[in-house]
Amino acid sequence: MAMIEVGKVGDILPGTMKLFQVENKKILIANVAGKFYALDNRCPHAGGDLSKGKLEGQIVVCPRHGSRFDVTTGTCVQGPKIGIFSPTIKNEKVYKVQVEGVSVKVEVD
Repeated sequence: MAMIEVGKVGDILPGTMKLFQVENKKILIANVAGKFYALDNRCPHAGGDLSKGKLEGQIVVCPRHGSRFDVTTGTCVQGPKIGIFSPTIKNEKVYKVQVEGVSVKVEVD
């Protein structure tokens, strides 16, 4: 599969994340201490837009119900909080990221 350029290193500063449209997919790119990670932008619980959430270290927090995902692995480290309910949700799909010079590239399937 081909690597597709989504942006430049300077577009996503350390400790930040940004949404990119890649071949009909919305992919969130996060910069954690200078290393880039990519995952699906939609929370698998209720479709929350993760790009509107917060990045806390390597954890992105969904703005809808507070689910937390490790951007380095896509693992759901904490499900949503809805009253007294804490349903289990799926992990996020992650994508391979490669930096070539100043270009940030993602491999999508």
